[in-house]
Amino acid sequence: LEALWQDSLNQLIAGIDVTDDDIIEEGGVIAVVGPTGVGKTTTVAKLAARYTLRHGKGHVALVTTDSFRIGAHDQLRSFGKILGVPVYVAADEEELRTTLESLADKPLVLIDTAGMSQRDITLAEHLSALEAVRGQVNNYLVLSANTQLSTMNEAVKSFRRIPLSGAILTKLDESASLGNALSALLQHRLPVAYVGTGQRVPEDIQPARAEQLVDRAVELAEAEAEDDEEMAVAFAGATHRV
Repeated sequence: LEALWQDSLNQLIAGIDVTDDDIIEEGGVIAVVGPTGVGKTTTVAKLAARYTLRHGKGHVALVTTDSFRIGAHDQLRSFGKILGVPVYVAADEEELRTTLESLADKPLVLIDTAGMSQRDITLAEHLSALEAVRGQVNNYLVLSANTQLSTMNEAVKSFRRIPLSGAILTKLDESASLGNALSALLQHRLPVAYVGTGQRVPEDIQPARAEQLVDRAVELAEAEAEDDEEMAVAFAGATHRV
C-alpha cells in the first residue's frame, strides 16, 4: 500500500505543470485577472517587489485598469510609492494600448485588473481591453486556494475568454485543503506560476513547485483526518456518558 500511495503521489506531481519563475526571469507585460477578493493587487505588489530586489529600481511599471472599486488606484499607488515604482491608470482599451506603448522600454509591466464575479454580465466588456492587446500581454488567472471546486471551475471557464498563460494560487495559508485547487489546475491544464502564502510583501510569494504543493496537500489532508478522528472519539465519549 505504501508503494502504491507513493506512486500515486508521483503521478500527481508529474501532472502539475509549473512555469519556473518565468515572470521574474523573463519579464514582459503581465496582467493578473480573477474574481473579487483573491488578492490580485497584493500579488502585483509582491511580483514588483521581487523583480525590483533582483534587477533594481527603474525596471518595473504598474498599470491599473480597475475603475470599479473605490480606492483601488490609491492602494496600488501606495505600493508603488513604497517600491519606488511608477503607477499608471488605463480606463479603457485605447488608454491601455497607449500606456503600454509608452512603457515599451520597461523590462516588466504589471497590470492590475478589476476583481469581478465570473457571473458578472459586464465581465466580457471588462476583459475586452486585454483582448484588444492580445499578443502583447501574458494573462495570469489568480485563484484563491480556499475556494470551492465548482466556483474555481466556473472562474476558469469565464476568464478563459482571454488567453491564459497560467495561474497564481493565493491564500495557501488560509486553506484547510488543497484538493480543490489541485483538481482545478489539473482539470483545466493550467500551469502554476506562483503561490501566495500570506500578506507580507514580498516575502509571502514563491515560485510554484509541484512537489511542494502535493506535500502541502498531503499534510493538510492528514491534519484534517486527525481532527475528524479526535472529534469522533470525543463524540463517542459524550454519547457514552449520556
